[in-house]
Amino acid sequence: MSSCCGSFCLLVLLGVALASRIPCQFAGNLRDTPDSIVDVLHLKQAEIGSSPLFDSVIKSINTSCQRKVHLMNVTLDVYTRIFTSILQHNQHQDKTRTHLLDQLSDQESSQVVSVVTELQKNIQELKKHLSHVSHERQDLLSKLNTIDVDDPVVQRKALAQFKEVYQAASVIGHPSCGHAHASSAERR
Repeated sequence: MSSCCGSFCLLVLLGVALASRIPCQFAGNLRDTPDSIVDVLHLKQAEIGSSPLFDSVIKSINTSCQRKVHLMNVTLDVYTRIFTSILQHNQHQDKTRTHLLDQLSDQESSQVVSVVTELQKNIQELKKHLSHVSHERQDLLSKLNTIDVDDPVVQRKALAQFKEVYQAASVIGHPSCGHAHASSAERR
């Protein structure tokens, strides 16, 4: 995703917040403070603005989506256990229970096993993709933890981008940005 696209997504997110009259009480505090040090610290120099420090963070901000990925991973894990149980019907120790395939003819049972095996393969492929999304998030967290906070160039870059990051965080921090509207399934 290009920096322009990331900035556009952030603008859309902020626009939605403003259009729905969400009070950005935190962002209002910033109007003058960062601008007062721009010239003093030369925050508009090419060296500082060429590779913003937190662009990847701003681009990745979609906590609602991340919660959905986690929820889907857990749901797919349950499906995997169900499918494994179906496929291992002959190995069940509990003879007091009737198992799904016991209720079918051999031909029907074979058909169900074939379909469930294919579905289980599909789940594994989907989980690999979802795992990739999760790994990208972990990579981003690792990258953030390696930032040299004592480096003056890093400090200037952080100050130059602070307003953008703070505004994004204030929108995310607002109750209407997902955590207040989490579904009951997400809370379990």
